[in-house]
Amino acid sequence: MNLDIKKATRQSYGEKLAELGRKNKEVVVLDADLSSATKTSIFAKEFPDRFFNIGIAEQDMVGTAAGMSTFNKIPYVSTFAMFACRKSL
Repeated sequence: MNLDIKKATRQSYGEKLAELGRKNKEVVVLDADLSSATKTSIFAKEFPDRFFNIGIAEQDMVGTAAGMSTFNKIPYVSTFAMFACRKSL
């Protein structure tokens, strides 16, 4: 790991998701229509069958991920924090 290279956290996140996807076929990624911003598009390009764009429905996305986990999937849910909690108020 080279500490001299500066990289956006979200770029590293997207790259790491793809790496995890290569290591484990049970890894799935769910996104709330923000894949270019969250960099989950990196995973989506490599594993389109394991990428789910749920759209602007964050609560549904979390519920879907929970359901997938009951079938031995390993879901990663990606959105912006302000969107994830806006309907819980």
